[in-house]
Amino acid sequence: MDPMKWLADVRRLDPTMLEAMKVRPIQHPSIEGPAVAFPYIRRGEIYAAKMRGVAKHRANGSANFASTKGVTRGMFNEDCLRANETWPIVITEGEIDALSCIQAGYTRSVSVPDGWTEQGNKTGPILEAEEWLRKSPHVIVAGDSDKAGESLPREVSKILRGHDVRYVAWPDGCKDANDVLVKHGEGELAKCLLKAKRIDPPGGLITGFSDLPPLADRRVLRIGEKPFDWAVALELGAMSVWTGTPGSGKSTFLIWAAERITVSENIRCGVIAFETHPHDIRDQLALIRTGRDFRSLDSEAQANLEAALDERFRLVHVVLDDDQAQHLQWLESMIYALAVRDQCKLIIVDPWNELEHAPQPGESMTAYINAATKFLRQIAERLDIHIALVAHPRKMPTEGAPRPPNGYDIADSAAFFNKPSLGVTIHQAKHTDEDGEVRKWVEIHVWKVRKTRLYGFEKGNHKVGFDQDRMSYRRLDQ
Repeated sequence: MDPMKWLADVRRLDPTMLEAMKVRPIQHPSIEGPAVAFPYIRRGEIYAAKMRGVAKHRANGSANFASTKGVTRGMFNEDCLRANETWPIVITEGEIDALSCIQAGYTRSVSVPDGWTEQGNKTGPILEAEEWLRKSPHVIVAGDSDKAGESLPREVSKILRGHDVRYVAWPDGCKDANDVLVKHGEGELAKCLLKAKRIDPPGGLITGFSDLPPLADRRVLRIGEKPFDWAVALELGAMSVWTGTPGSGKSTFLIWAAERITVSENIRCGVIAFETHPHDIRDQLALIRTGRDFRSLDSEAQANLEAALDERFRLVHVVLDDDQAQHLQWLESMIYALAVRDQCKLIIVDPWNELEHAPQPGESMTAYINAATKFLRQIAERLDIHIALVAHPRKMPTEGAPRPPNGYDIADSAAFFNKPSLGVTIHQAKHTDEDGEVRKWVEIHVWKVRKTRLYGFEKGNHKVGFDQDRMSYRRLDQ
């Protein structure tokens, strides 16, 4: 079938509009059968194209499309962002969907260049367009009705925090904007876009359950090993608090757990460490991954290890000077950058005590910490990340056997117990046998579990072993 006839008869796109958008038929060596090119235009000049066949798949089952090589594409129909700033912007997942919305009267419709994924790891073009998007009265996210499409509105709202971002609900039996155009026509598509609802309704707005915005699945990050999965469950959209006496290894355990989680869950972790030098974190990760000290590796092995760690970790460099105070607003900006720009799903703040805390005049430290921990929990929820907060306890009693601290033992506020979804203490223990042999182990004390059904465990104590040579933890019977 002629590709332009296919767009007009099957996809119901107006030939006049297609001509104005410079869409044209092509033959391409990488595409089987008739194909069409969707030009990517910047300031009136074509700089790249996305090509797709009339047949969606090749004979071998692979996707039947191609794109200009060696070029990083921005949004499809990017030039519309520079004009008509009083009109809303529509973001779709594909060129045909963007063209469908344009045909329905929403001329400021764009598409991310290569669709969207459930992992939300294609934010580059949206970040590049942030300034233009913020100039619009509101942004309508018209993604597909699948898991990936459901996550797109929330990702856009993360980037445009504070801006009016809306999401679209398609009629039953329709998976995207073009589906609505084909089955119901331009008028129904325009109505769907007009009825788009705010992803973050303003405070005080009263709605019904049917008006609730889509929510990502309550994903819980796990290490993937027993008994640790009975003690560590890091829920996205929530916060955990980690404590322990000085030298107990809470930071060491958390870095080890983060390394395991990034591998088992295929995510990236951001680390904001005030007391641990980035090189020390790298050295621990080298021992975990290779069993060898980083400096003992040859230059090629070092480069390969650092490249592998870059895929899983991002580090915030803390500069201790008067021009860059590490206060709560600074922490928010760092978390935002890690979550949105670097796509970190787990963010470690270690420790809370090293932040510069500045209560308002007349505000007690307890009230400040209550508000601050609530604020961090809300950030985690808004960005769909997990924040692991390390906090030192106040000085513990020294008489008798040392008692592991819990959230109530962290200085200044009970909020460290009340606010997190998970509370954990890392504690070193030892026992001297009758023959004088000293046995040592590490105890993971779980003193707070907000969602036992979701996490799969309750409060409790788990004994594990510590391998000093690999800076790693294991089951005691191993």
